[in-house]
Amino acid sequence: MGASAKAIAAAMSPEQLRLWLESQEPWVLDEIERDEWWWTRRPEQAAPPGDWFIWLILSGRGWGKTRTGAEWIIDQALKYPRDLAGEATQWLVIGQTLADTRTFCIEGPSGILAVLRRRGIQFHYTKAPKPAITLEEGQVIYFEGVDDEDTGRGYNAAGAWLDELAKWRYTHKVWLEGIMPSLRANLPNGGKPQAVVTTTPKPIKLIKQWVSRARSGDPTVYLTTGSTYENFNNLSPAAIAELRKEYEGTTIGRQELYGELLDEVEGALWTHSLIDKYRVKKAPELVMTVVGMDPPGTGTADECGIVVVGRGVDEDDYVLADYSGRLVGRAAAVKAWEAVIEHNAAYLVCEDNFGKHWLKQVLLDAFKEMQEAGKFPPGIPAPLKMVTAMQGKQLRAEPVAMRYEQGRVHHVGGFFELEDQQCSWIPLEQKDSPDRVDALVHAQAFLRGRERGRTQIAVPTPGALPVGRAY
Repeated sequence: MGASAKAIAAAMSPEQLRLWLESQEPWVLDEIERDEWWWTRRPEQAAPPGDWFIWLILSGRGWGKTRTGAEWIIDQALKYPRDLAGEATQWLVIGQTLADTRTFCIEGPSGILAVLRRRGIQFHYTKAPKPAITLEEGQVIYFEGVDDEDTGRGYNAAGAWLDELAKWRYTHKVWLEGIMPSLRANLPNGGKPQAVVTTTPKPIKLIKQWVSRARSGDPTVYLTTGSTYENFNNLSPAAIAELRKEYEGTTIGRQELYGELLDEVEGALWTHSLIDKYRVKKAPELVMTVVGMDPPGTGTADECGIVVVGRGVDEDDYVLADYSGRLVGRAAAVKAWEAVIEHNAAYLVCEDNFGKHWLKQVLLDAFKEMQEAGKFPPGIPAPLKMVTAMQGKQLRAEPVAMRYEQGRVHHVGGFFELEDQQCSWIPLEQKDSPDRVDALVHAQAFLRGRERGRTQIAVPTPGALPVGRAY
């Protein structure tokens, strides 16, 4: 990778540097003194040429992603203050959470406020109810975190900076139904809305699709990659040492330090190719369906996992739906019971570990309310199975993963957030498992536990079949 103009100047001899500085215009010297972006950026941090729609920056920690995103969106907002109708333009910045967006993208040392102050641009910063920055000509930069699947909807955005997308709670739906349709402003002088994505890589479906498009020659996606060590001169030795101590020699380190997008994550129990291989459009007749539920606080995220799995007449398992989301208390209970109703499930299977004994009562109360409202037949007990896991999460998940390897589990359609969690969880490096994965495992473990042994009957009649399983 190339060096910045500042680094090139630093490598000059004192005499060469003096002569070069004397040949520059006063405004150039002023910008050098305040460390303007053209002076400090490396070539790969400059906005690429071409007719791209997505600039995907996959790099390790400390590469300079935040500074690149902040500088780009300010450049664009100044270039296009108004749309073709004369209205002030809208710009969108979205991080993993609103707190992350504020801490890193807005107020951090490489964030937007630092860029505006260094350039001497007048602005007004509104912190509540949601952060927004209004620039001199009325253009507004809106800030969000990925709190739900509706993030990014309703804007008439001229451009977007999406930070740490690989770590978002939701990706496909937010991009396809929220952000992408909002990038619709009509810009003058042949301009068009664009999105810059700055993230450490994880092999989630959306990023893999973008990378594939870029590498196949699709001009609408421009790919930039890089490692932490390319920005070595701007990182403290202590920070470098700590990053090496934490990540060197690990699979996660290949992502976090070297910005490497792994086709399949070494150590993960599932792979995208395996799930894709046995994916189906429709399930056969089912002999039993259950809803697996994992309450928030038992996994790596704050979601409530709700996943529906059916056992087919062919004795294979079929993943039918994923209703997981940021749900707690009664709302989570109602959503789980609604899944039971929609799929005519035999049971709701929920983990009762971690001192969450109150959860059973919440589920029973919600069931009773829905029963009184006529959503369940009167007089029947709640079809609830509370399970207490006696094994570690890896040991519980391994038999489920084995069924995938045997081709005995099929996803009916695509469940990208669930699949991304499955294929990026590394049990040996991450103690806790994601909530959607836990819900999947609860459901499939329950179905496996209902199996009865297959009895082989020896008979002299040619072609006689063994007795099958029953439920």
